[in-house]
Amino acid sequence: MRLEKNLTCERITIRNYKTADQEFCTGMWFDEENGKYLSDPTKDYVDEVYQNAIDSMEDSDDGYYLVIENKSEGKSIGTSCAFPNEDRSNIDIGYCINKEYWRNGFASEAIQKLIEWAKEQSIKTVTAEVAKDNIPSCGLLDKLGFKVKSETTYKKYHMDIEFDSYIYELAI
Repeated sequence: MRLEKNLTCERITIRNYKTADQEFCTGMWFDEENGKYLSDPTKDYVDEVYQNAIDSMEDSDDGYYLVIENKSEGKSIGTSCAFPNEDRSNIDIGYCINKEYWRNGFASEAIQKLIEWAKEQSIKTVTAEVAKDNIPSCGLLDKLGFKVKSETTYKKYHMDIEFDSYIYELAI
């Protein structure tokens, strides 16, 4: 799925992922600190199935794969994704900001823009799954008005690492 047009805010632009973004994205996702709470594996656990999924993200029909750019630097600083359910009443989002840009409000700005875009698509709720131990991300979603809908777990791909998690939900 592809955005019809870039989503722009004061400091960032959210645009469709391109295959040329792969090195930036995987460099961030596979990093032990930056990707700690992602379901993505570290580089040592990437297999052919996972690599094929990465290679086909640009043209995926499963959801929106997005890159967040810092407008002032014209530089990629993070990623996001959004997966609508079958009737498009809900969209589940994910986000990752490069650790060089943590604690500067970029994730907040990106999530708020995705919420605004979801409203324009007549989506009713936005959900996000976050590891309970990811205190900054949990705090961010609390701040933005999300509420814990349920508790569950998820694993890092092909790794023996499992996280207790919250499913956050925001009615829009």
